[in-house]
Amino acid sequence: MNLIKRVMAALILVLVATGLSFGQVQKKSGYTGAAFLKVGVGARAVAMGSATTSLSGDVNQMFWNPAGIALSNNQWQASFSYNRWIADLSHNAGAIAHDFGNFGTLGIGFVSLGVSGIAADRDAVPSFLLSTFTPYDNETGDTYDYLDLAVNITYARRFTDRLALGTSVKFIRQGIDNVSTTSYAFDFGSTYNIGFRNAVIGARINNLGKDLRFYDIGAPLPLVFSVGASIDLYHNEQHTIKFMADATKPQDTDQLIFTGGEYSFSDYFAVRGGYKFNYSGVSESKRNEFDSEILDDVPRSEEGISFGAGLRVPMGENKIMVDYAFTEFGILDNTHRFTVNVSF
Repeated sequence: MNLIKRVMAALILVLVATGLSFGQVQKKSGYTGAAFLKVGVGARAVAMGSATTSLSGDVNQMFWNPAGIALSNNQWQASFSYNRWIADLSHNAGAIAHDFGNFGTLGIGFVSLGVSGIAADRDAVPSFLLSTFTPYDNETGDTYDYLDLAVNITYARRFTDRLALGTSVKFIRQGIDNVSTTSYAFDFGSTYNIGFRNAVIGARINNLGKDLRFYDIGAPLPLVFSVGASIDLYHNEQHTIKFMADATKPQDTDQLIFTGGEYSFSDYFAVRGGYKFNYSGVSESKRNEFDSEILDDVPRSEEGISFGAGLRVPMGENKIMVDYAFTEFGILDNTHRFTVNVSF
């Protein structure tokens, strides 16, 4: 028990210190690299406003709070998610995890974002790259591909019936045409069940790692700190109404508040909804970098409302859930996500 207290104290100190340091970071929206790591994974999580920090028992939590993948009873769980992202980008993710008893739960997964067949125009070289870049239209075709990829290895363990801790190491690669860069990062997280109405508090830090570099230009990873809580507002043998909320602090923008809710019927059907507060794009005046003109009426791009549903498909003793999520993106394309989750 003393060891658990020490681990919890150390984790809390790290999380608080990270949160305080974030408050002192100058906000520079868009300056981080590997932006695909910011895109939510899993239709269930996204439908509930991405308020996922306190959720558990879901293999897709390896992309959010690694402590949440902690399973039990030697269970296997696998998942695949498809998301037609903004500008026809293809965003996919897959994960599998297994509970090894007293050892804990071990999982592996991937997330990718990309598009193929982009028309090439390699002769147009930005001035700041002229010294490090040579056009090579004669060496390649008229089109090129873009692909971002991260592979996660995640470990989580329940130290008591209330406390779970987890960590992930991820290997990151970004590639466009025949140029690529790689990096690595770590995630750390915890969940604690209070013991009242299935109330859970959680904390996570994501994307602690090495900067990415393209053409000797560095870009930090999208570091994120989040704390959250969830509670069953109502629960009986057939009906459950759950509410959850996260306070999330990305390194490169303001504090965000994610909220969500879920109604489930006998673990066979669920309806979900969520809303993100302060999650907006450009809202202040900007200066045109070409002629220094002040742009006052810049359109906003806001991710706010989300909703979705889940349905259990009967298949013997196995549990198969099919989830859907819709997300509104203001002036950008609305998105539709689908996830299939299998427990066996």
